Amino acid sequence: MAQKSHYIPVYASLWQNINAPHEGLALALKEAIAALDKKATFSRLLKARVTKTTISNELLGKMEVEFSNSPSKPTSAELAELDQLLSALEEKAGKSTILLLIDEVQHLATTSQFDPLAHALRTMLDRRQGRVKSIFTGSSRHYLNLLLNESKSPFYHFVEQHDFPDLDEQFIHFLRAKLANDHGMAVAIQPLMKAFSDLDQSPYWMMKLIARMITFKATTNEALDHVLLLMEAAEDFEGVASRLKPIDRLIFQALCEGANPFSQSIMARVDRETKLKGVQPNIQRAIRRLSEAGLISQSPKGRYNIEKPGLKRYLQQS
Repeated sequence: MAQKSHYIPVYASLWQNINAPHEGLALALKEAIAALDKKATFSRLLKARVTKTTISNELLGKMEVEFSNSPSKPTSAELAELDQLLSALEEKAGKSTILLLIDEVQHLATTSQFDPLAHALRTMLDRRQGRVKSIFTGSSRHYLNLLLNESKSPFYHFVEQHDFPDLDEQFIHFLRAKLANDHGMAVAIQPLMKAFSDLDQSPYWMMKLIARMITFKATTNEALDHVLLLMEAAEDFEGVASRLKPIDRLIFQALCEGANPFSQSIMARVDRETKLKGVQPNIQRAIRRLSEAGLISQSPKGRYNIEKPGLKRYLQQS
């Protein structure tokens, strides 16, 4: 769509090198410059980059690629090279507008080592308003919020945010049709709907369930049992639960139920069920710990989101 509208779309994932995200951005710009010299390869390049990133993230597993283990601060020379590459791409683009698609942009907020890259990127885009437009996407609402809505961030009030809508019943009907048409598997809709609910409407884990059904000709319930065990192990629910303070566990479960954590009833439960007083400061500290652990996030409008599918079920059963 972007190409048909005479944009030059450039896709970069900041998970290309989790310890040095500037390298992923530089590589994307270099490849785009080279591909523009061979116009026939540009469409293939874009598709190949997106596919390669998706596959590599899937193979690594989303937990392994989310955080750096040895983050590297970019040098002044590396940041200057990024600016030079974008200028070179502008020249190659001619009258076309560059559309810079940066995936997993929240990675910039995961460590202070990436602050120079965040500031440099903001400056690069500010200087090229109208010539370079950008779309940022990310998979962590918590870190996206830190990057885009914290007053100290260089991207504070820089973007217009749009949440992707949650997938609903139409997603399940789509999966059921794919199972029937592509794999000859007739599956009832209700077990699939129940499985999606038991997985906290997580598309990632639902696709794991579908893959299990296809590969092992498993029933929906058999695949669900497998994926629930896989979630528990992959997400280290036992370790997460052991690190939760009693008030954190209570507040997390209340948020899962859609309750107001500052309501009188929740504060009374804190008084009764923990050794802390049910007062606002204690509730706020629990929410902050849950956010910093990546278990919840809060949208700019104040809505709480649960970021750890399956944890509620685990806590209820443990």
